[in-house]
Amino acid sequence: MTETKIFETAAEANAFLDSLGGYVDPKAVSPLKGESAHEVAVGPVHAGVIEPGHFRFQCMGEDVYNLQIFLGYQHRGVEDAIAAADGNRSRQIALAETCAGDTSIAAATCFSEICEARDGKHPTDEDLRLRELLLELERVANHVGDLGALAGDVAFLPTASFCGRIRGEYLNMTALVCGNRFGRNAVVPGGMRVALTDEKKAKLTEWIARTKKDLDGALRLMFEEPTVLERLEGTGVVPKETAEEIGLVGVARRASVELQGDVLSRALVRRMEIDEAHARITEILLDARNRAEDASRRATPQGDAASRRVTTIVATVNAWRGPLVHAALFGEDGAMLRYKIVDPSAHNWQGLAYALRGEQISNFPICNKSFNLSYCGTDR
Repeated sequence: MTETKIFETAAEANAFLDSLGGYVDPKAVSPLKGESAHEVAVGPVHAGVIEPGHFRFQCMGEDVYNLQIFLGYQHRGVEDAIAAADGNRSRQIALAETCAGDTSIAAATCFSEICEARDGKHPTDEDLRLRELLLELERVANHVGDLGALAGDVAFLPTASFCGRIRGEYLNMTALVCGNRFGRNAVVPGGMRVALTDEKKAKLTEWIARTKKDLDGALRLMFEEPTVLERLEGTGVVPKETAEEIGLVGVARRASVELQGDVLSRALVRRMEIDEAHARITEILLDARNRAEDASRRATPQGDAASRRVTTIVATVNAWRGPLVHAALFGEDGAMLRYKIVDPSAHNWQGLAYALRGEQISNFPICNKSFNLSYCGTDR
């Protein structure tokens, strides 16, 4: 979905982009007092490959009373680099789709939609369906990985092991379609670099049906195991009212609004979204007809009225974490002046902090994994 806004001045346009949101470091709070009061600092240097983020737990004994989350340590400058590469779309889209590697397809789609709205050139219906297919494969692969990691955090190794292998299956399905396991170099402004041939479609149809059976079995083990449910149920609750007040999006919001808002609910939403994604993938694969382009969906170039003003184009894609927003500011001469990315994680970090209140600090790993927010998506 794209939206075009026209402004009289660059200052007005920049104010609008700033209003789209982004993570702001929380204000410091007064330290706890008492013999059992202490603070636990984690990061910004972590073990493994996760990006830098600093967590400061204020605890009384083992109980967490407040969690402050500080991000933005790398200052990678992705947004400025995209704007500076104006005129080199291959460079721009490479930067956009690698801002957060687990959301490459959604990011490339956002960037492409901005270019398409600006140029008035849109992809065919067949290309749009292929984009949706890749987006759903990206969603499933990440949800499978998260559920497997969550199983590992509660030491339930059967599902953890199964999901590690099964996630690779979905990544390889993406590679079958476009040659890259993360879907890079597939989505381009105006269409797709790749096509879903009949041969690929037949292979993918059989492959995904077989893999879904394995996945259902692995998840059934997890969600029917009492020891797992005991650890997840009632842990890290974010009530519906709080979720709406904070402005949670995506998986975290659905878990609080539709279910109980605990770790188990966030896991169940992932399972539901896996089933929903498979249903949509099946629909796309069954529709083998090459439909004619729908002229009613095609935008026309902005024209002289837009060229005399500052224009902002906002693209929103339903990525696997929630709504991913990209926006671009164009000057009167059509040059890109600014690019802004709002990862869905930017809306949800405060939800993670809330989920830890009153929890024991040992519950942080499963609360954190139930949200699985993006450090690099925020540190743009």
